[in-house]
Order: sequence, then structure tokens, then C-alpha cells
Amino acid sequence: MMYYTVIATLFLMGAASGQTSLRLSSCLTKEQNLEMICTFTPDPDPKLQKTCYYMTEDKLVGSTNSSSPPDSTFKNRANVSITANMCKLYLKGFSDDKPKNYTCFIQQTTTPMKISELLDKSKLQTCSGWCVMQHSGAALLLAFLTFPLLSEIL
Repeated sequence: MMYYTVIATLFLMGAASGQTSLRLSSCLTKEQNLEMICTFTPDPDPKLQKTCYYMTEDKLVGSTNSSSPPDSTFKNRANVSITANMCKLYLKGFSDDKPKNYTCFIQQTTTPMKISELLDKSKLQTCSGWCVMQHSGAALLLAFLTFPLLSEIL
């Protein structure tokens, strides 16, 4: 019984802190450009405006806030977009001179959440269909399994 209580407590703690969960994934396109996707749990209040931005070495790479211009190094090279639960960075001309730390910031409340990843171009995988599955795997799995499961119930 105590085992189940511990599991339930951990699950509830995870659910209570659900809005702070972030996951970052990255890959290289065929053109050798960087694609990063920061997945987050959206705040339940639909009225809250979501803002997303990426930084590296204290320089703004790109932002969904048009009043925050990127550093001149990244001007006209970075594109940042946000959906319900994903913030995507597309960076043209991704440099391979040395590994750099990239940080994704998601702001839904007054305090932004962040997650970082050290990127080395030589170790990044090429973007593929599998990367898409990793980014939206739960939604695709649900879409593929819904009909067979419903047909068994009915």
C-alpha cells in the first residue's frame, strides 16, 4: 500500500509542476542548418500570452517577440515560431567552429522557464521522419491507436 502511495505522490507532484516541464531536441537539416524544438506544457489559462526566445553566449538568437531584435550575428538567419506547446528555432548557417550552449526560454508567466543544450555540429543527427516522431510522438501514437481501440470497444 505504501508503494502505491509513493507513486501517487510522485505523480501528483509531477502534475502540479507540469507547467514547468521542458524538453529540447535538435537536429541538422540537409542544408546543414540547425533546427531546435523546445516542447513545453502550456499553462491552462488560454489568455496568457506565450513568448519564446533562444540565446547563446549571452546573445539573442531569435524571439517570437518582434520588439526584441536578435543579435547582429543572427540577424536574417534565425526564425523562431511558437505553437500551443512547441517553440521552434530554425537557424541558417549553423557554425561548426566549436560546441555552443543554446538555451530556450518559454515565458507564460512573469518568470521564464529555460532549458539548455550543448550543441556540437559534428555530433548532431540529420533531421528525419524519426525526429518528427520524437517531437510529436504522443499525438501521432494517439492518432494511430484511437480508431483500433474504439473499434474494439464498440
